[in-house]
Amino acid sequence: MAYSHVPEMAGGVEPLLSNNNKIVSIVDDELDIIELFHYAISGSIEGISVVSFNDPVVALEHFTDNKQVYALVISDLRMPGLNGLELLKKVKSINPNVRTILMSAYNFEEDELFQRYMKEGIIDSSIQKPVTINALCQRVRDEFQAYQLASLLN
Repeated sequence: MAYSHVPEMAGGVEPLLSNNNKIVSIVDDELDIIELFHYAISGSIEGISVVSFNDPVVALEHFTDNKQVYALVISDLRMPGLNGLELLKKVKSINPNVRTILMSAYNFEEDELFQRYMKEGIIDSSIQKPVTINALCQRVRDEFQAYQLASLLN
């Protein structure tokens, strides 16, 4: 059974977002990680609504249905069904303006596909696990700010 923590849906499609909030999504197959990250980010950054998924396929479906209100997708690298690299590539192909963060406990910095995706802008940033909550929140703030700046220029 897939876990997702999504705000109540209005009309079955768009989440209820106050003050024109943008969505930040956390995708990881470890429930404790997404719960911890969800609550840490939710309470520390203005202007966002956080949704969390432990199934990358369900996360992609939600993203596809709400692509215009997404600002950032944070994804673990290794997940069953759809790995983080594949998920973020699909996200960027649907909405190239969305920022992406790839995270992993494994050393992926040397991986050729990771390097190519960084150069192509599919991955905007990466996080090595374990990560402190302060470092995570700062990275999310930085990426959200980059999203807002890019939105102003477009």
